[in-house]
Amino acid sequence: MSKTSLENVISHWSKLIEGLQASPRDYYASLEEVLKRRRIPGLKTSRIDWNEGGVLSPKREYLRITGGRHSFEVCAAPFGTGFFFSSWLTKRAPIGVFAVFLLLVAADVGISKLIFEVLAATWSGPSQLPLGLPNRVVGNVIIPALAGMITLWLVGTLTRVGQSGLELAVLAIPIVGWVYERLFAPETYYRIDTMLMFQSAVHSATMEAIDALTTEQGVRGLSDDDRKPIFHQLV
Repeated sequence: MSKTSLENVISHWSKLIEGLQASPRDYYASLEEVLKRRRIPGLKTSRIDWNEGGVLSPKREYLRITGGRHSFEVCAAPFGTGFFFSSWLTKRAPIGVFAVFLLLVAADVGISKLIFEVLAATWSGPSQLPLGLPNRVVGNVIIPALAGMITLWLVGTLTRVGQSGLELAVLAIPIVGWVYERLFAPETYYRIDTMLMFQSAVHSATMEAIDALTTEQGVRGLSDDDRKPIFHQLV
């Protein structure tokens, strides 16, 4: 992966601790253990390489911590006589948008066919379906629209059981994403609070893992001001 969008950054924290020496990978493993003990719902971790500069530049390994629509990109690296830590809370980028669009189309067609068959079996009139509307209006407009709403409702249901990647892709689809967000996934106090809970829990775990290193090596620990992240945007 060659680049990231700073437009998606919600908060950032960094600190260079002089006199501290550590292995980035050992620190990542230690942080993963701390996170595991906290049992944060839906949390996943992975290692990811970011380019230090442009194309073909050297890569730096980060620890990615994912939860819902958001993720942390955590960096740990030796720097001079000290050791540098940073974390970036960002909005997750959608993956497989076109494939998800095709999936939505297929689901809409399948659900439309099922609805039409049920209506045709229920109302026996050859030229009229419910509400006295012609078959072509019901079949070409009303039923596909209803099937689309059902499809988006299913996306929302899957998201609540942990399939947040699907929702992110749907939100990135023009028009469809706009409709979905307003009907099934609007910004609410609870959604923002959930993001803040994730941010607080992961940041606290990061501080705990760093404190373990400074205590072990007898290095001056982080002050209260050192621990405060900088927020760039909330929503």
